Amino acid sequence: MRDRERRHLGSIAQVALLGCFCGMTLGVAGTAASAATIENSKSIKIERLLTLIRVSELESEYESLTQKYVSEYEQQIRKSIAASYPNVSGETKKEIERLLEAFLKDIRQSMGRMETLHDHLKQAYSRNFGEEELDRLIAHYSSPVGEKDAGMKKSAAIEYNTMWTAQFMNQYKARVEKLLQVVALVARGKAKQGA
Repeated sequence: MRDRERRHLGSIAQVALLGCFCGMTLGVAGTAASAATIENSKSIKIERLLTLIRVSELESEYESLTQKYVSEYEQQIRKSIAASYPNVSGETKKEIERLLEAFLKDIRQSMGRMETLHDHLKQAYSRNFGEEELDRLIAHYSSPVGEKDAGMKKSAAIEYNTMWTAQFMNQYKARVEKLLQVVALVARGKAKQGA
């Protein structure tokens, strides 16, 4: 009889343990679902805030200025090479043009790998603000003074772009110098071969 009672108590303990495990699993799943709902709600609020502060306008301004500066940069490089090697022709000219195009392609691709302003701000707001703070920011940017602040951000974007361009130019300065050295070697090498 005792053996039977032990088995019965063991079965009860197993059922209790299984029930506890199931309860914990549902609790964890519920907590995970709740956290996902909170994150989704927070994400929606951040997107609303980014719309109110006109991030798409800022990015558009940024993109326009970036393209302008990069185009000017490309023209400077082309002019420098043309002025340094005015008498280059034939295969040497083709090789220099190939090197230049490969270099410019690399610049354009590396620019495309940069994080967007929208993504950067989204992460920053997500890291640094809770939902209640986001609600207050949304209320602020929905007000006249908030709209004025959002409008002012366009000039801040221009300033930011100027700083970014300076950083970009400094980052690629050494690479441009290397390109010009390679072009010089190609120009000299081809000239010697033709002599």
